[in-house]
Amino acid sequence: MKVYTLQFSEDEHGLAKRLEFKAPDIAGALIIAHREAAKRSADLWEGALKLCTICRSRDERTIRLAS
Repeated sequence: MKVYTLQFSEDEHGLAKRLEFKAPDIAGALIIAHREAAKRSADLWEGALKLCTICRSRDERTIRLAS
């Protein structure tokens, strides 16, 4: 399994933090990331490679792929 990191910035929901977890692939990592970032925006990383940003607002969730 690969190690992924979910990076949260400080916001109205909490302090900045990093959450490392293992998942079999990117799809599995996204499932975990969505669950862990239920109320906050966060960046999903695989090592030094930024995969995407999960953006949360009151009314919607979006994923922006890293370029």
